[in-house]
Amino acid sequence: MLGAAGPFLRPQRRAGAEERRRRVAPLAASPPPAERGEEPLLRGIFEIGKRSCDVVLSARRLRWSPIVPESPAGGTGREEIVEMKDVFSVKLKRRRFVGQKKGGTLLGITIFKCLHKEENKLTDCAVHLNNLSEDHCNSWFRHLKEILNGFQNRPKSLKVFVNPSSHKREATHVYYEKVAPLFKLADIKTDVTVTEYEGHALSVLKECELQAFDGVVCVGGDGSVSEVAHGLLLKAQIDAGKGTDYIPAPVRASVPLGVIPAGEAKQYCYILSVICFKSLWHVL
Repeated sequence: MLGAAGPFLRPQRRAGAEERRRRVAPLAASPPPAERGEEPLLRGIFEIGKRSCDVVLSARRLRWSPIVPESPAGGTGREEIVEMKDVFSVKLKRRRFVGQKKGGTLLGITIFKCLHKEENKLTDCAVHLNNLSEDHCNSWFRHLKEILNGFQNRPKSLKVFVNPSSHKREATHVYYEKVAPLFKLADIKTDVTVTEYEGHALSVLKECELQAFDGVVCVGGDGSVSEVAHGLLLKAQIDAGKGTDYIPAPVRASVPLGVIPAGEAKQYCYILSVICFKSLWHVL
């Protein structure tokens, strides 16, 4: 009986082997996971530049493209991208009456970013995301702020020295008219010292509690920069308990130095319009 049954069992064994081969056959390669930080957090419609746009926010980028209803399948136009690392501020945009400081009609969200004008030079520009929905805008605003607050290397508080004698006495105007508004826009707190004599910044830094600041900014010429750099290094040696007459291996300054040129001689650094927002520090 076993012999008679043999021929019937062999085809079953072959069928089983073929089935096993089918089961272990390699699967089609799965699509690669999305690049870290590229997963969409929000998607919605805003008016940008008088065009309705499909806008997508991820932890790394803000992307949008115009919606093109006249195309056969709907679809979108050319995509534009803002890197979130280039954004230094985001504000809710409101229409207010003259003299009105709070409230107002919500118009949307304004995003302020650094724009590469030339190599080693930056300027600021704004992107307006218009939408009249309070809930929609507040949700997007909250997510945008969370992303910006997640950048750990951004300064929150700065000690600023301004030499009013630099650049034909225009350094004070340069700071208060061009730089201070950007610091305020980026929610950076500042403690400003307008120097009154040579060595003023040095004497202030020797007594300054630098742990209260994320950096020091100097607005002035090469003499001002040299004095502030000297003060930072001197303060570091004093805090480390080292003598200051001869220092073969000086302790590094505890905070970075940012330079905003406002002197006749500018050989010591490149001109940077928004020096702090991308952590482009001249560290000495």
